[in-house]
Amino acid sequence: MKRYLGIALKYMLSRFWTHKPVILTHSVTSRCNCRCKMCNLWMKPLNNNEMNKSEVFRMLDEAKDLNFAAYLVWGGEPLMRPDVFEILQHARKNDFYTSLITNGILLPENAERLAELVDLTFVSLDHYSEYHDVMRGQKGTFKKAVKGIIKLRNAGGRVAINCVLSKMNQDSAMKMVELACLLGVKIAFDQMEVFAGYNEELALTTDEKTGAFQKIQETKSYERYVLNSSEYLQHIINHTKYSCAQPSIYLVVTEDGKVTPFWCQKTNSPLGDLRKQSLGEILNSKPLKQFTELSKGCSLCGNSVTVETSIYYSARRFFTNFYKWNNPYLKFLADFAF
Repeated sequence: MKRYLGIALKYMLSRFWTHKPVILTHSVTSRCNCRCKMCNLWMKPLNNNEMNKSEVFRMLDEAKDLNFAAYLVWGGEPLMRPDVFEILQHARKNDFYTSLITNGILLPENAERLAELVDLTFVSLDHYSEYHDVMRGQKGTFKKAVKGIIKLRNAGGRVAINCVLSKMNQDSAMKMVELACLLGVKIAFDQMEVFAGYNEELALTTDEKTGAFQKIQETKSYERYVLNSSEYLQHIINHTKYSCAQPSIYLVVTEDGKVTPFWCQKTNSPLGDLRKQSLGEILNSKPLKQFTELSKGCSLCGNSVTVETSIYYSARRFFTNFYKWNNPYLKFLADFAF
């Protein structure tokens, strides 16, 4: 609890004083062992210019000095990077709240290490049956992910399901909640957003999104299991506005050390390069300040990471949400244990 309170204090310091990001999100590799229907990124040439372990350690040490509180690891498939556990161990040594997003294929054999080093593991699971294998383009993915979730829970790890809704699974929400209940974990729903390299024809139309997320809202009787806030669901269903706070909450670093507005629908202009600049220089740079101004009042993005954290960050919602601990991407303020 002492550790969580320290992290919460860092967040409040950022929110009310420095307005600097507290969550470092890092794509540690572009390698992936899935061939997802909704994504063509696996078809691109592999980026072999990943930051090496020493470069990542240096970034994490700088982040600690700059009062970052949390470190989110993703990819690609992060468990395909051979030294990922050394990186996670260094993050824990620096007292970061650590989380990781995985497709679950390599989860069964890595469950015990993840339970030891990661505060929260998100497992990407988009269907309640082996149709998930069709969506992911890899046979056996569903069984491995479910087996991994069970092993991780049994090892004492905290785990949640992340389900992205598209035309391939828009009617599966209720069954996914039931699966989460059966496994004894929580679930966060997201919509498929279209970025470069994604298959636009699989994204839901506005009406389809409204219908799918209304069904999720109806499952809020399972509130113990559904992570999405009511505010996020209302944003998708009723197209309510929010003011983007991404630049003040999290910083996105790609595998080669580039700092980008990765999930932004408005711009993809680079913000910095950790191989040429220190993290502190990037935080005080003109590009990041311009991105911060550009984001104010914007509500184009519909991904839950941006929307949930921005809603939570607003002064009006901060105090009403704080005691609920109900933001899935700031769960370092919460206890996931059942």
